[in-house]
Amino acid sequence: MVAAMVVNASKDGIAKMLAASSYTPLTILLIQFTVTSLILAPLVIHKNGARALLPKKYPGQILRSAFVTVGVGLYYWAINFIHIADATAMVFVAPLIVTALSPWILDEPLGRRRTIAVIIGFIGVLVILRPTMEGDRTGYFIALISGVFLAAFYMANRKLAGSTPILASAFYTSFFGVILLLPFLSLYWVEPKMEDLTILLTFSSLATIGQIFMVAAFSFAAANIIAPFVYSQIIWATTVGYILFGAIPDQWSWVGIAIVGVAGVYIAVREIKLKEG
Repeated sequence: MVAAMVVNASKDGIAKMLAASSYTPLTILLIQFTVTSLILAPLVIHKNGARALLPKKYPGQILRSAFVTVGVGLYYWAINFIHIADATAMVFVAPLIVTALSPWILDEPLGRRRTIAVIIGFIGVLVILRPTMEGDRTGYFIALISGVFLAAFYMANRKLAGSTPILASAFYTSFFGVILLLPFLSLYWVEPKMEDLTILLTFSSLATIGQIFMVAAFSFAAANIIAPFVYSQIIWATTVGYILFGAIPDQWSWVGIAIVGVAGVYIAVREIKLKEG
């Protein structure tokens, strides 16, 4: 999972470079989903057979893919405005939302300690956001909405868990994402330039490798064991932002990032203890 987070942060850095070269967020996302689908399809066939390419629950799979398509699309839009580390921290509101809504949507008890952790996590988001009437906060709000849609994606994952092999599930997400994006092609598509072919190929390859690493992680350990390591992406996002763009979050952003990270890790560890109990 840590390797997946390193790869994903690197991929996000390249996405920011592509956005600076006039590629729209949905163009970048369509390229990512297309390449990922083409690479995952033969792997799914090899591991689970050709029938695994056809999902059992079409409505649920399509809805889940819609959530992640909007969520990631908004994230790629957000990094046009703000540092990758800040956008990543804002998106990490998603696990907090999942925990907050779990009693009503997932029939999972919340508990006093996790309630406090959720509240603290949202305080961290406010520290990063620092909502005032001054300055352009567009990127922060876009990243926050992205986190809401990714929270819906995570909850859909839990609802569909057990009904689909993990690798096939990753394929459905990308494949249906392509299907959902194609009808609107004329609204956002930017023709790739030949000189950008190498960077586009690198971006798509990293996106696919990150997806495969995440799937591999879930095949070795339970999701609640792996969850805390997802927060290492903030470290790698900061590193990539500094290397590629010389960008470092300011003092208050660091405080907010730390609060969000600690709250998220606490919730993940708390879930582990509850399941062990």
